[in-house]
Amino acid sequence: MGRGLEAWIPIGMPALGGLAGVIWVNAFKMDFINPVLGIGGGIVLGWIAGRIILKLMQRRR
Repeated sequence: MGRGLEAWIPIGMPALGGLAGVIWVNAFKMDFINPVLGIGGGIVLGWIAGRIILKLMQRRR
């Protein structure tokens, strides 16, 4: 399971971050002038979270 999860994290976490950005933009429509910033920000945060998770997984080995 570890290898499959390690392969999924670099792709899945930015996708989940982008999904969270879409949900955020749709929930708070007046907060963003440009919705792409919210979605792109979610992707970047998902990528950062994925990198942190991978580092932690590699340390546990």
